Amino acid sequence: TSHFTQIYRSREVGQSYLTSVGTTIIALAHALWLMIKIRRGIILCNGPGTCIPLCAIAFFFKVVGIRWSSIFYVESIARVRRLSLRGLLLYKLRMADQLFVQWPQLKSKYPRANYVGRLM
Repeated sequence: TSHFTQIYRSREVGQSYLTSVGTTIIALAHALWLMIKIRRGIILCNGPGTCIPLCAIAFFFKVVGIRWSSIFYVESIARVRRLSLRGLLLYKLRMADQLFVQWPQLKSKYPRANYVGRLM
């Protein structure tokens, strides 16, 4: 069965970076609570920065030896030449178990990414 849960945003569009520190801490705390409560096997996310706190908590659990969730990230189809900041963070820090791109040239540029055609 699938389960969808609303998560808190780290930062609203147009929100200052200074005030986003507080909202990011709240989003991380909420992500921690969700990960402990729900313990889902897969986190499937795309695009928005809202996924970063959840992925960060899941990755932290993986690093300390508690593997509850695999992270699957699908980069936006609008990203033709380079990854978004979120995609780049997940790729460079090796946080995502699988990172999917929707353009073959991105697979060439980011060899650990997966390209299987258009997904969304």
